Amino acid sequence: MLEGKLIKFYREKEGFTQGELVQGICSVTHLSKIERGITEYSGEITFLLSKRLKIDLETEVIRYNKLNEKLTEWHEAMIMQRTQEVEILKNEIEQETLKDLPDYLILYRLLLSKYYLFTNQLEKAKQLIFTLRKQERSLPAYEQNLLKHVLGIYYFLSSQFNDCIRILKSIDQTQYNHHEFYYHLAIAYHSIHSNITSYYYAEKALHYFRRTLNILRIIDTETIMIAQLNAKELHDFEDTKRKYDSLLKLCDACKAQDRKAKLYHNLAFEHSRRKLYREASDIYQTAMRLITTENPHYLTTFESYLSACHKGKLLPETELISLAKEGLQLCKKRNDRRFVDFQLLLYLFQKQEIRYYQYIESTALNHFRDSGYNILVDHYEKKLFHYYLKHNKTEKALSLAESLLKGKRSFYDYE
Repeated sequence: MLEGKLIKFYREKEGFTQGELVQGICSVTHLSKIERGITEYSGEITFLLSKRLKIDLETEVIRYNKLNEKLTEWHEAMIMQRTQEVEILKNEIEQETLKDLPDYLILYRLLLSKYYLFTNQLEKAKQLIFTLRKQERSLPAYEQNLLKHVLGIYYFLSSQFNDCIRILKSIDQTQYNHHEFYYHLAIAYHSIHSNITSYYYAEKALHYFRRTLNILRIIDTETIMIAQLNAKELHDFEDTKRKYDSLLKLCDACKAQDRKAKLYHNLAFEHSRRKLYREASDIYQTAMRLITTENPHYLTTFESYLSACHKGKLLPETELISLAKEGLQLCKKRNDRRFVDFQLLLYLFQKQEIRYYQYIESTALNHFRDSGYNILVDHYEKKLFHYYLKHNKTEKALSLAESLLKGKRSFYDYE
C-alpha cells in the first residue's frame, strides 16, 4: 500500500532502522509487513509512525499523486517544445523529495536525460542514459521503451544515425504511446538519405502531431517532408519556395527562431543544388544570424555556407581557410563528429590534394559509413575512384569499383 511505501521511504531517508522507528508502537515484523503492503493496519499505528517521522501521511499521499501528474506534464511539455514550461516544471520537480521514491526514480531520471537532450547537454545525457541501460532488463515495459526513445534521440544528436534507427525501431508501440519517436525515425532516415522511408515515418509523425495540436512539431515534420520532395530529383523550384515561405510565416507566428534557421538552411541548400551560390550563401548567413554558435545546427549551416562560398568563388581563399579553421576548433571544443567535414574543407581550401584524398581514404569514409551517411559515402568513393584513375592507381580504383558495385542492387533484382 502507498502509506507503507511512504513510511519506508522517509524511515530510510531519516536513517532510522525498523527497530528504532517502531519502539513503543508495534513490532518490527508488523512494520516490515506494512512497508511491503502485505498486511492490514490501524490508522493509529500509521499516525504514530508518521508522527515519529515528522510527516503527515495524507499530505504525502497528495504530494505523491501530484508528482505523478507533474512528471507527465514535464514529458508532454518537452514533446510540445514549450521551453519555458519545461524549465518551470523541472525546477518544481527537483524540489520534490518524493522524486527519489523507487516508484518515480527511474522515470524521473529518464525524463531528466531527455531534458538534457532537449537543452543540448549531450554529455550529461550520455552519462545518465548509459547508467540506466545497465538496469534496462529490470525496468517496467513503459520505462524500457522510453529509455529506447531517449537513447535514439542521443544517437541522432551525436550523428550515429544507423544506431538511432536500430534502437527506435525496437520500440514496442503497444507499450509506449508517445509517437513522437516517428519523427526521430523520419529525421534519422532523412540523414542517411533513405527518402521514401523518411517520408513514410514523417507522415505518421505528422498525424500524431496534428492529433495532439503540436504546431511546432508540425513545422518540424513538414520541413522534413519538403526535403524528401527534392531528395532524388529537383522538385518544381517555385513550388518548393512557396512551401518554405508558408512555413517561415508559421514560424513568425509562433516566434520559432530556431526553426526559421533550419528552414533557411534547407532553402539555402536547395539554391546551392541549383548552382545559385550567391543566393545560397546569403540565405545561409540569414540562418546563422538566427541562432548562436552553441546551437547544435550552427556547425551544419556553417559548413554548408563555406562549401557554397567555395563553389561560387565568393570569398578569398585566405578567408575560407580562416573560417574552416574556426569551424574545426568549434568541433574540437565540443567533441563534435562534424570535425571530419571541416577537416576536408580545410585540405580542399589549402589545395592539399594528397592529404585531402588520404584523409578521405583513411578517416572520412569510415566515419560516414559508421554514421550512416550513405550519400556522402557514395560521393567520396566516386571522388576517390577518379583520383586513383588520374594517378594511375589502377588496382585501388578496381578494388573501389568492386566495392561500389557490391553495394548497388539492380532495380530488377529482388533476391
